[in-house]
Amino acid sequence: MTLLPVLRQALAKLILCVQNLADDDRCCARIDRYLDTVDLQMMAEPIGAGGGEEAARIRQVVAKMQPLTRAILILVVGRKMSVAEVSLRFGMREERVCRHYRAAVGEVTARCDADGVT
Repeated sequence: MTLLPVLRQALAKLILCVQNLADDDRCCARIDRYLDTVDLQMMAEPIGAGGGEEAARIRQVVAKMQPLTRAILILVVGRKMSVAEVSLRFGMREERVCRHYRAAVGEVTARCDADGVT
């Protein structure tokens, strides 16, 4: 009977490793399906909310991002999910989620710095 928990853990790790092999398109599709099922009113903080010039610039930068990078930014900022939650829910390694989140924040920051927005 003690073999069953060990086997269960090993199987869970194997499944996570296989899921980590998924390409960006497949991961993005998983996130898009999730976002389609949740109520947009439950968004904690829409990205680039407001009607100001700065908000419009942020929305433009977000719209030009790679799909997976944009989706992860929406989950972390808009849905207030942690990197660990995104990793577990969508079967991605935390390092991969962090890499995309850092890229998203870097793009927004670079654009704001270039435009002189604080």
